[in-house]
Amino acid sequence: MSLMPSCKDITEHSSDYLDKHQPFFERLAFRMHLFLCVNCRRYLSQLKLTIATIGKIEDAVPQPVDEQQARAIVTALREEMEKKD
Repeated sequence: MSLMPSCKDITEHSSDYLDKHQPFFERLAFRMHLFLCVNCRRYLSQLKLTIATIGKIEDAVPQPVDEQQARAIVTALREEMEKKD
């Protein structure tokens, strides 16, 4: 990577930047590029949002149910729907 990273460098190494796995001067060059380039700032912002969203989705994954529980849920929903009719 050169003294001032290109937009391609930013996209290729942005996860290292976010994880702080870069030497000080590389991080400094990244920050300078981000200061000057609105598109890379947007890209990094979207990447942060994606990472945060994936983290929340993994926490919200429901636990699997067995066949008996699934049948009970379907039966309860059918009964509820019949009551509304």
